[in-house]
Amino acid sequence: MEVIRLNDENITRFSDFIPEDIAENINRTYYRGLVVLEGDAPLAGMIWELRNNRNGDYRESHIVWLVVTDESAGSMLFEEYKSMITGEDIIRSTFALPARASKEEKAFLKSNGFSVELMEGDIITAKLSEVEELDFLSRISCSEEVKPLVEVSQRGFNMALRRMVSRGFYGRCEDIEFLPRLFFENDVSCFFEEDGIITGLLLCHLTPSGKLFVEMMACIGKDYLKLLTQMIAKAVEGARGKYPPETEIMIDRHNNATLALGEKLFPRGFGIPVYIGNRDEIGG
Repeated sequence: MEVIRLNDENITRFSDFIPEDIAENINRTYYRGLVVLEGDAPLAGMIWELRNNRNGDYRESHIVWLVVTDESAGSMLFEEYKSMITGEDIIRSTFALPARASKEEKAFLKSNGFSVELMEGDIITAKLSEVEELDFLSRISCSEEVKPLVEVSQRGFNMALRRMVSRGFYGRCEDIEFLPRLFFENDVSCFFEEDGIITGLLLCHLTPSGKLFVEMMACIGKDYLKLLTQMIAKAVEGARGKYPPETEIMIDRHNNATLALGEKLFPRGFGIPVYIGNRDEIGG
């Protein structure tokens, strides 16, 4: 058996093994991945994201995908993983994996020193057709200052991202300032601009499988809740007709703003059950 470190050049070899929505991230700044092969057959694999990169004293590795079909391969996988994160000064590993598809991995993680807990996940979803039918959206009147992202210059977009990141807003993307503009749906994503300064951003990304993720939703100023609502309405307007009605809209409830958005857009929405847990890495 051999352990392969994933990169832009070899990720396509594993298109039948790694889900496409996970594989697309391997070329991003803070994502890493491994696959264990026997011959040409993958027996284990893992992809993780480095987090808290702006705080060098508390860097974490968050496992976003894990498959272990062979215990020996799994052991090789975790040995190489440990070596890689030690070089990145990671002090803790965490994970969140779909419970339905990760029963074997749950046992493997526990045997490798991880705590494991079953809970409702942060990501909730609804179809575009369901969102379009929400009554409150039809009552929103959007300001002329709320515009689709396609109307902003590249310089304006870069400055807006830097402004948000400097205030601690980077959505669900640790690497938000490194992502190309075309990572986001420019006709659906939108911004709020006042007196020539962008103080609001709502950025959406369409995954290879056709899911629409809200990647960032941030607004600066006293009227931020009102403006966030207007940007949501503008994004839904942009999505209407561009995507099929059954398109899934995904919200990661990672902070108070997205938690409130989830409750408003998806009042009956629940996150899928996930296994979560962690393991300290310093001295491990």
